[in-house]
Amino acid sequence: MKTYIRIFVMAALVAAGQMAFGQSEEKTLLRTEQIAAKLGLNEEQKAQLDKQLKAAEETRKERVGKYRAMQKEMRRDAFVERQAQQERLKEILTPEQLEQLQSMKTQRGEQVRARFQNRRGERIDRAKVEQFRNRRQYLVKQRIERQIELKEKKGGN
Repeated sequence: MKTYIRIFVMAALVAAGQMAFGQSEEKTLLRTEQIAAKLGLNEEQKAQLDKQLKAAEETRKERVGKYRAMQKEMRRDAFVERQAQQERLKEILTPEQLEQLQSMKTQRGEQVRARFQNRRGERIDRAKVEQFRNRRQYLVKQRIERQIELKEKKGGN
């Protein structure tokens, strides 16, 4: 049971890490430009900020890699644990009881699958969410470019 909990916790950490820290260089540059536009940073400050954000991104990527490796190891451990538990059950239960237990497990699995299939209809379409994010990112980038152009025009007059 502890192994399952560990796997769940590690999977949650990896998923959270990917969602929170899965930035590409383009996103880092966009973030740098957003901060620079809001704070009015000069070129030197922009360069330093960009360097710091990229270093933080690399650190996060390393951390996610470690979590993934740990997750694979924990999956292997869980498999071995399940096999050992099955062997122990074979020693305790009669063949009829083992069959009954197996049918109970199958029935339980079907119930869980049915419950999740019912929830699928309630979930937001991932493609639409991704489309919204891409559009939003595009609009933010456009706004930053306009702000930079306006600052350049004001500075030139």
